[in-house]
Amino acid sequence: MKMFLLGAFVMFLMFLGMFVGLDRFGREPRHDAAGTNAQYRGALALSAERAANPPVGGTREAEWIQKVQDAFSPFSVENVSTAFPEAYAEEFYFRDAFHVFTELEPMLAYMVKTAEASPGVTFEYEAPARRGPDFYLPWVMVLPLRGSEKEQRSIGMSHLRFNEEGKVIFHQDYWDSSDVLVERVPVANGLIEWVRRRF
Repeated sequence: MKMFLLGAFVMFLMFLGMFVGLDRFGREPRHDAAGTNAQYRGALALSAERAANPPVGGTREAEWIQKVQDAFSPFSVENVSTAFPEAYAEEFYFRDAFHVFTELEPMLAYMVKTAEASPGVTFEYEAPARRGPDFYLPWVMVLPLRGSEKEQRSIGMSHLRFNEEGKVIFHQDYWDSSDVLVERVPVANGLIEWVRRRF
């Protein structure tokens, strides 16, 4: 009985330590995905000044969008390594649900690492919408589930701006990352549901 109580006490301390650690870790968000921070606003203003505005329906806009699509699909190390430098300028603003990048080299390293960890990921694209220099590209990310024939589908959209060379200088993704986390991290579903019920 003493060993059982000791084990239960140790487990309680471990869970307490885990939740205290997660609480401290989560107090200061490392990444604001909502679009309200100063860096995002600055990049939005700067890219508006530099963005190209080719004729609507012309070959240039179609080629530019195609380069972005080709960079992400197929999402393999080989493709990412060659296609991203073709699609993105050396300096730009890129933000997804997890990271912010302003230079090609660190973003390319991140994309290669992500492609290594996510074999078989593909993207399906719908027709882009456009307003002046702003392009809006809807997509569905298709992720194979390991050890299963099932696949996971997650919808999103990219807001893009290009320079005169047709390379991306601004890329903001709008995507609900919880779609992926709930399936791949079993405990995440319970945590997310617990947070939702509090509000």
